[in-house]
Amino acid sequence: MRWVRHDAPARRGQLRRLLEHVRLPLLAPAYFLEKVEADELLQASRECRPLLLEARACFILGHEAGALRTRPRRFMDLAEVIVVIGGCDRKGLLKLPFTDAYHPESRRWTPLPSLPGYTRSEFAACALRNDVYVSGGHINSRDVWMFSTPLHTWIKVASLVKGRWRHKMAVVQGQLFVVGGFDGLRRLRSVERYDPFSNSWAAAAPLPEAVSSAAVVSCEGRIYVIGGAGQDGVSTNKVQCFDPKEDRWSLRSPAPFSQRCLEAVSLEGTIYVVGGLMSKIFTYDPGTDVWGEAAVLPSPVESCGVTVCDGKVHILGGRDDLGESTDKVFTFDPSNGQVEAQPSLQRCTSSHGCITIIQSLGR
Repeated sequence: MRWVRHDAPARRGQLRRLLEHVRLPLLAPAYFLEKVEADELLQASRECRPLLLEARACFILGHEAGALRTRPRRFMDLAEVIVVIGGCDRKGLLKLPFTDAYHPESRRWTPLPSLPGYTRSEFAACALRNDVYVSGGHINSRDVWMFSTPLHTWIKVASLVKGRWRHKMAVVQGQLFVVGGFDGLRRLRSVERYDPFSNSWAAAAPLPEAVSSAAVVSCEGRIYVIGGAGQDGVSTNKVQCFDPKEDRWSLRSPAPFSQRCLEAVSLEGTIYVVGGLMSKIFTYDPGTDVWGEAAVLPSPVESCGVTVCDGKVHILGGRDDLGESTDKVFTFDPSNGQVEAQPSLQRCTSSHGCITIIQSLGR
């Protein structure tokens, strides 16, 4: 900005080209409001307005915005890290109390504070504006905890209206949705919406069909619920799609499998589905409503952790076909279609939380 102001009449036309190279979404929000948005040269530049709006959307939506400028550069003090929370041990008997962050670039693990009183599994976990949310974890549990990245601590937030287990969470339009699950007696159709500004839960339109242990993922402004166990306990191939603007569900093309204990992530408009003891990574394109196959895994797995980090799909742990937890880690790179083995987890883990956030490497 000093360079532009030195000869504003001649240089203000270069503002857009310059600002495109700045990671505006990684600025402190207060600095962005006070120093960037309030700058008279930027306010007068129509060309820069989309970049300012992109940064503002990222502050509200976090990773959901999906802009390249939300990804830290290498060798910054900030980096994408994978947070692994709890889960079950090798035999599935013990609930693990650990929370750790993994930095793929340095292959370094960092312990994080453990979730208070943590004795649960098959909970739901996701990131909302770079904070980690965890809900449920045993029959009829209504507890919801948030790991505040700036405060580096766990905070208990408003409880769910309906206790649930084996459910999933997804974030769309800056709000958190809890979907389906099991209450010890029946699979659930109910869906709840969390507003972080009022710290409150409210009912959203229920699922067309109740499911537990399904894959739930947001993509292009909608939520997709893939497979899972139906009310009769039989695994389904149904794909249920939620439009938050209309608060309405619809059915899409069925999956080429009927499975439960699935996980899904979205990357650049494509949904990737793994788990269910399937040895393939399946793809779904919401735009064309078409299913495909992306790659073959070295071994089948279910109840694994799946997240996107550094433009790759990371598959961590899970249960093998013998029912035992594994410590294996794989990455899938959509740019070349390759699956590669990575350094193992610190311990065998399944039914755990697995989320990507941006963290200071000084932590």
